[in-house]
Amino acid sequence: MSSVTNLFLVRHGQTEWNKEHRLQGHKNSPLTQKGKEQALNTKHALQGYEIHKAYVSPLQRAQDTLELIIDQRDIDVVISNNLKEINLGPWEGKTKPETLLSDPQQYHYFWQEQDKFNLAGAETYQQLQDRVVSELQAIFSKEKGKNILIVSHWIAIKAAVAYYKSTPLSDLSSLPDPKNGEYTILSELNTQIKKSG
Repeated sequence: MSSVTNLFLVRHGQTEWNKEHRLQGHKNSPLTQKGKEQALNTKHALQGYEIHKAYVSPLQRAQDTLELIIDQRDIDVVISNNLKEINLGPWEGKTKPETLLSDPQQYHYFWQEQDKFNLAGAETYQQLQDRVVSELQAIFSKEKGKNILIVSHWIAIKAAVAYYKSTPLSDLSSLPDPKNGEYTILSELNTQIKKSG
């Protein structure tokens, strides 16, 4: 057994709502053709790795991305609610201009001062980070010495990366956004974040 546990965190491929700049949260929209191609690019990028198990958000865009990545590989898949995107409540399905009009203060916090974001009916960034990191820590503990594929979402992955890089949520906007189909490798023995994609 390897002494290193690797988690490959993949953001799902582009969706129709990504193209329209609509916030998705727990709602869903289908992968675009470009989104499917991004998933296939990730599949090819990961072909050199033995993947022992996969964990995936229950949201359809993540599951569709995972299916394209693993294709014919015989890999056990675990669906985890803790890997869902941030719950954005009343903002889900709305465009950026619509959310700005509905609550300019929370809009500013959402994009610029994430530690202060506290929209009624939505999750805070802290709540999101707590549940995602809790799941990743459980996976590290449970899957020692293995390569684990994880398909999740934009803010969920970014908040997790912030935790492992010791970046406070107040500085979250200083970190790059994970691109659709991009993966980040987290290692149990090395908290340095390696990006590829």
